[in-house]
Amino acid sequence: MELKIVEFLNKFDNRYVSAAANFVGRIRVLVLLWAVIAVAILFLDKVNGRIIFLALAIASILHFLISEGVFKMLLPKYFKTRVRPYLAHPEVIRSRGSRHKDSSFPSSHMSTTLAMLTVIVYFYPLVWPAALLFALFMAYARMHNGMHYPSDIVAGTAFGMIYGLIAIYLVR
Repeated sequence: MELKIVEFLNKFDNRYVSAAANFVGRIRVLVLLWAVIAVAILFLDKVNGRIIFLALAIASILHFLISEGVFKMLLPKYFKTRVRPYLAHPEVIRSRGSRHKDSSFPSSHMSTTLAMLTVIVYFYPLVWPAALLFALFMAYARMHNGMHYPSDIVAGTAFGMIYGLIAIYLVR
């Protein structure tokens, strides 16, 4: 079932949507996006800027320690990892954008995105519609690009929300 979902989303080929999916899939773009947002909040929000910046930093650190450190670097040394859809099924899934070859599980893009968005929406609840749209597009993009299965997306989303909630708890 998961393969069928990825296959369906991977075949949708609108050049503007595909270009946007490739753009948000670039790690440098996401790092720059979250850094710019965090610094903007730090300097523009005179009331909570430091607390929010700290929460974003903690959420980011948790993401890198757990999603990247444990799931992408440590566990693959001892356990078989999940192969990305475009590598596991090259006959039906085409790679788009950056061709990551590490473990598919969990989606690091979703993990970091939801970690940051959880913190941002907690402090700025009115931005939830834009945050939801961005998160949904990121989920679509990762499957469209052939990088993840739906369960990778769900796991990355859950981990990201947990990182964000832990960061909020720690700064409060």
